[in-house]
Amino acid sequence: MNARNALVFTGAMSLFFAGTAHAGSAEAEGRAVAAIAPVALVAAAFEHAAPANAGFDASAHVEQGFNLIRRGKQAQAVKMFDQVIAHTDQQLYGDNRGRLCRVGGTAADSSVSVDPAVCDAHFGKGFALIDMGRGDLAEAELRKASQMAPGNAHFANEYAELFKSRRDWQQSYDGFAQAWSVVDKATTGPDASVAARALRGMGFNKAAMGKFDEAQQLYTQSLQYEPKSEIAQAELGNIARRKAIGS
Repeated sequence: MNARNALVFTGAMSLFFAGTAHAGSAEAEGRAVAAIAPVALVAAAFEHAAPANAGFDASAHVEQGFNLIRRGKQAQAVKMFDQVIAHTDQQLYGDNRGRLCRVGGTAADSSVSVDPAVCDAHFGKGFALIDMGRGDLAEAELRKASQMAPGNAHFANEYAELFKSRRDWQQSYDGFAQAWSVVDKATTGPDASVAARALRGMGFNKAAMGKFDEAQQLYTQSLQYEPKSEIAQAELGNIARRKAIGS
């Protein structure tokens, strides 16, 4: 992983969607809001250029939004994230280029570089909407975060979780596969848990589609990144039992 992506993952938030794709699965990972600085706040410590509009602190708004989520005030958090999104929309009014959240560097001619806080805002808004029971609205926000930060495996994992909760196995698998394609593959690196989760997600969906051998391989591979994962061990046990009875 390059320095930019390493920075992004340092600031990644942990989000797990409620529910499980099939009964009795150990992959029903509980939801939690980690007390970790969002991507934009971590990036800010490494960027010294003055913001284009010093009167609006997008990173501070994002931080406040996640603090509101932790306090159970999801509706207020959505409004806070919306301010960040609206501010960027106003700045780029009439600019139809694609938007990419970058830590350092410049975007290609076909896209415009925006504050990483914008990706965090879309992600946080999706997080809050899930809590509010509005997964239908959350999907667009999580999709935007993933599209605007294509190198962020954490965002891809979380977007895939939404489809897993809907039992859309193939689309969920594709999302986890995207996360796996961009994550740092070092088994002892800082992103090992993100890599393990992508592999578990891929394995879960393969098992749900009845492809037990492939699922078994993916869960076994995930243990290279998280050797003590109870989730992976339990799922491997489930797969062995299902293969034994032919279901």
